[in-house]
Amino acid sequence: MAFEEQLVNGRYRLLGHLGRGAMSLVWRARDERLDRVVAVKQFLHEPGAGGDVCERALREARLASRLRHPHAVAVYDVFEDAGSMYLVMEYVPARSLTELLVQRGPLPRCDVLRLGRQIGAALAAAHGDWILHRDVTPNNVLVTDDGVARITDFGISRALGEHPAADDGVIVGTLPYLAPEVARGGEAGLPSDVYSLGATLYTALEGTPPFGTSDDPITLLRRITENQLTPPAHGGPLTAVLLRMLERDPAARPSMQETVDLLAVVGKPVPAGAPRRPRLRRAVVTGIAAGLTSVSVAAGLALADRPGTTTAAPVEHPPTTITADRTVSSTTTAPAPVPARATDGPARHPTSPPPPEPATPSGCTARYEITNVWPDGAQAQVTVHNDRPTRLTGWTVTWVQPGGSGIRDLWNGTLSQTGSSVTVTDAGWNALVEPDGSASFGLNQNTTAGRPAVPVLSCQAN
Repeated sequence: MAFEEQLVNGRYRLLGHLGRGAMSLVWRARDERLDRVVAVKQFLHEPGAGGDVCERALREARLASRLRHPHAVAVYDVFEDAGSMYLVMEYVPARSLTELLVQRGPLPRCDVLRLGRQIGAALAAAHGDWILHRDVTPNNVLVTDDGVARITDFGISRALGEHPAADDGVIVGTLPYLAPEVARGGEAGLPSDVYSLGATLYTALEGTPPFGTSDDPITLLRRITENQLTPPAHGGPLTAVLLRMLERDPAARPSMQETVDLLAVVGKPVPAGAPRRPRLRRAVVTGIAAGLTSVSVAAGLALADRPGTTTAAPVEHPPTTITADRTVSSTTTAPAPVPARATDGPARHPTSPPPPEPATPSGCTARYEITNVWPDGAQAQVTVHNDRPTRLTGWTVTWVQPGGSGIRDLWNGTLSQTGSSVTVTDAGWNALVEPDGSASFGLNQNTTAGRPAVPVLSCQAN
């Protein structure tokens, strides 16, 4: 009888290979008692492992069976047969994220967001039961043809409070996705899963892990522990969330549930009347004033720790942040009065009431803020503020793009460009802006001169 046709535990008929890991084989099988297709994981023996294989299988079964979530692969049974340990799981007809990236290349941002929300929700449920996954990687994310993602393989997971003696002196996990504290030999915690999910989403978006790959594990460990991170080039509004997830300091990362909440609002409009996002606090180093408001250079960033924000928190060595209030309002002001001359006619009596000033039409102002910088580019956010006492029904921001820079990605607005002249209009859903309210759009820009360009903006309200 061919091996694929073997019957194990008198119940599960092995039909063919699904995959192979470092310590296991996974089979597609039929549960002949319940007449359903399942996945059966066979644990492989390691020289000198002794009872560790049995202990590992029981631990995975015990922990994974506690988690019931639509985006986690369910575990049904565990048994021993002919000296091998087997784990019976839900069968999901899907490819791993690793296979999907090999076949399709980096995924569109909308697909990465959906994947992150789904896997994040399953991991948040696990964390709510104090279960650490400890190996969140593209290999352990399954994606169906209709885009449903499932987290699998709790083989090295453990419950918080469970004695980690078996892992003493061993770095547990997949190297390119290890959190820095784990890479340094520390113990994994809930923030470590957040970091690994961030690294997985970064890989899905960019096609490579945050710190790349290397045949030399020492080189890769150094990159991770030193946080030699380049922001994703294709992240757009997702970049801020990824950088928070990939913070070197575990305490600076959001919880897994906060991560899901952050991913849920990326790219979505802010409801009218919603509180403004917390502002970044800046230590001003220098300023320029020449009829324009100042340009301030900040040596560091700090984000108010409030769930639901999508502003990037700093990395260990944050890039210089440049803020520009160099705005030109569409509001016009009356010219200063010219003193009367003898030929201008009789002067007004000192006690006469002043003539009414010309009405000042209301409009909007726009603020350009560079929020992230990397060697050949930068990310900026433009905030449009309603200066009218009535609601805006639309807005347009224009500027001349400084030399040596170009726009390569823009979100939450409609871009048109002729030469160096840039025009961005509202995206429709963010056209209505209440009095004293604001809307925003973001962009990524290329830089060639080494320093991000800060243009002078003009805002026109509709």
